[in-house]
Amino acid sequence: MNKALIVLRHEFLTMVTKPSFWIGLIVLPVFMGGIMAISLLGGGAATAATIASKQNVTIAQGYIDQSGLITQLPRGTALTAYKDEAAAAAALQSGQIIGYFLVPPDYIERGVVTYVSPEFSPINSPTGVFEHILRYNLVNGDETALARVESTLVIQEQVALAPKDTAGGSGFPFPLVPMFAGILFMIVMLTASSYLMQTVTTEKESRVMEVLMSSVSPMQLLVGKIAGMGLVGFIQMALWLISSVSALNLIPAASGLGAISTSAIIVMVVYFILGYFIYASLMAGLGALMPGSREAGQYTFFILLPLIAPMYVISAIVLEPNGPLAVILSLFPLSAPVVMVMRVTATDVPFIEILAGAMLMVITVVLVVTLVSRLFRAQSLLRGTKPSLKEIALALK
Repeated sequence: MNKALIVLRHEFLTMVTKPSFWIGLIVLPVFMGGIMAISLLGGGAATAATIASKQNVTIAQGYIDQSGLITQLPRGTALTAYKDEAAAAAALQSGQIIGYFLVPPDYIERGVVTYVSPEFSPINSPTGVFEHILRYNLVNGDETALARVESTLVIQEQVALAPKDTAGGSGFPFPLVPMFAGILFMIVMLTASSYLMQTVTTEKESRVMEVLMSSVSPMQLLVGKIAGMGLVGFIQMALWLISSVSALNLIPAASGLGAISTSAIIVMVVYFILGYFIYASLMAGLGALMPGSREAGQYTFFILLPLIAPMYVISAIVLEPNGPLAVILSLFPLSAPVVMVMRVTATDVPFIEILAGAMLMVITVVLVVTLVSRLFRAQSLLRGTKPSLKEIALALK
């Protein structure tokens, strides 16, 4: 075990001392956070500009209120009231105004307003200004109520009535965060396991593995490599997750996103560790079988397919997190790391399902690590050609 710790330390330090690792670790979340911040802040600025444009009218407009609704105008507006259509039409004809609105007596019941103008352009339409005036009078001039009416709706929590256990326990909006969590976990596991496969293939090509195998047992070598790269992946995931949540909390437009529960965090950590051990072992085994990184890359998709497949049905999973499809995929060890994380961030998952999924993954980890360590021990791994199916079967015995 002491030799496994030495391998762990070597793999960890080799990765974290690379400038490319820190560039990827920092640049990606900053880039994604910048895009999200620009979108949210830009949306807020656009909303503010729209409201400001409604409150500052420089083009002369008129209106006829037959409903008696309009009793006051918001600050900054300058529409002229006319007693009837004849007076408004005369003002339009003489050029005093460029258009006027007609509010019929049954506006409250029907919500229909007529706009009269010689020329009408939908690009430079004054209808938004008059809509703002109508809303201002509908709330009786209450600026706070008006701001609430014209603001974007933010859903802080969604609670489903059936089945009962699908209440939004994490406090996040649905389904944004389950999607984000699933994609984040998939990216981190793919990145860390791919690094491990590249390390194994590189050591094979340079014949460093032959030297290592002479002083370290296959199990110690494999466990040390997986644990070292897993520690790197865990740090990467933790930094990305913490920075994402912190950034969202600092953006006012995202203040309704809430906070993730402690139990969900524990589940995420456990499933990440188990899922990483499974896929890192499989990728290491693939790297050990193939003579080089180019050949190994041709088969990577088939190894990672169970991890990527849930992304194709992600909408079905997050819309029904306790449905049959989500439950089956969260219990299947190869898709559980992503699907279970999406479920616990979307709903309250029964503890028995979380425990069952974790136990199945533990069994899979033991089985996969044992088989891959045998591949490391096999002499066929040191050849420069692809092993046959018969050689692989013999190596696994």
